[in-house]
This record gives sequence, structure tokens and C-alpha cells, in this order.
Amino acid sequence: MYNELAQFYKERVFACSLCRQRLMNPYLHRNPKHDPPDKAGYPENRRKYQLDYIASKNDVRIVIIGEAPGLDGCGFGGIAFTGEYNAIYDLGLPDYHQTGSDLQKEQSANLIYGALKTYCQRAGVTVAEAARHIYLTNAIMCVPLNKNGRSIAAPSSATRKQCGDNLVRQLEILKPPVIVTLGANALRAVADAFALKVEGKLTEIVRRGHGNRLQVKPGCELIPEIHPSPRNRVLGELYTTLPQRLNTIFSAWLE
Repeated sequence: MYNELAQFYKERVFACSLCRQRLMNPYLHRNPKHDPPDKAGYPENRRKYQLDYIASKNDVRIVIIGEAPGLDGCGFGGIAFTGEYNAIYDLGLPDYHQTGSDLQKEQSANLIYGALKTYCQRAGVTVAEAARHIYLTNAIMCVPLNKNGRSIAAPSSATRKQCGDNLVRQLEILKPPVIVTLGANALRAVADAFALKVEGKLTEIVRRGHGNRLQVKPGCELIPEIHPSPRNRVLGELYTTLPQRLNTIFSAWLE
């Protein structure tokens, strides 16, 4: 199964440049914000990180999906919602970038891995052991860039449509019993990919609780969640209690 996923990345994702929107494929292009201008090899390093990440998986039970990579996190380390620090110290992957002691971190990743660490402490397992059963990805594989090339734009409808097949293929290979979407755009991507009818605002859906799960297909449930970005602090308690809700998910599907 995971060999098939690695092959999919090699053949489909790593060299993809099909979209007309200005994008940065982390596995093909230089990161304009973080990659040193005098050093090559960072896209290759990101390919190595992602392949090692796939190889570490065993019996994936939870797939967590965001909208698209940013220039931090996946855009630098190659793994969705995973900073360079998380990849090395939490997952035990090699230090491919060799950036020294100041390892890059990403705020959304800090929240997700923080919630996972809380679960692991209670369950008596390491983060790397628990993470073997969780797969982090995005609905869109590339970073959408603004005209300045150094900040993020919204993915176009054409980009979302173009990358929809990539999302579906990953889920076909992984066959997870539960999918967690982070943010309204990730929810819309999954809903569009599987022709699901989703009613109401995301915040309303989340407030109703995880008992109101959507059925993607037999044996696969969908739990919509808000995005862990610090920008969602404006949501108040809905944001501050997100780690607790993630812990509930981890407890339900990892034990």
C-alpha cells in the first residue's frame, strides 16, 4: 500500500507543473522565502522527507487534510503540517537540510503535534509510534503564490479541480476509516471530490460536535474541523479547544 503511495508521489506529484496559477511545487521548485540562494538541493531534500514520511506509515487510521502547503512547514520540509523540527525530533527522520540548531517550525504544526504529544503522554506511546497511524496531507499539493512570489494566495478554482484527482488517489490508496478536514476550503475540496452535500458554515458544523459525522463512503467518515492557523484565534473558545477535539479523535481511532 505505502509503496504504491510513494510511487504515486514520484510519478505524479514530484514533477507536476500542470496548473496555470503561479505555484511553488515544494518538491520541484526553490522556496523563495526559506531556501538559501547559494545552496541547491532543497527540493530534493523535500522529496526525501516525504518519501521517508510515507515509509514510516503503518495501518493509517486517520488522514488529516488541509487546503494547500504554505511556504513554512510543508513548503520548507516537504511534509504537510510538519515543521523541520517536528520531522527530526518528533518523527525521527534524517536532517536532510542540515540547517544547524535553528530548525524551522510552523505554527499550525505546533498545534497539531502539541495535541498529539498530549495524547501520547496519556496513552504511553511515543509521537513517532502514534504518527505511524496518521497521515497529513493537503487538498492541493503546491503552494499558491501571490504576484510578489513571497506570500501565499488562494488556490484558483482551476487549481482545485486539477489537483482533485491527486487527493482522491491518496485516499483510495490509504483507505482511512476517518478523514479530518482542517478549514472550510479543505472541507469543500473533499466534498467536491466525493460529491458530498455539506450544509451550514464550518463553525456551525464544528460547534455541533463530532457526533455529526459525514459519510464519505462506506467505512470512511468525515470530521470537519477549523484550521489550526493562529489567525483563527478570533474564533475564541472554538480555537482554544481545538487541541482537545483533536485528542478526542486520536483517542477514538488510535486505540
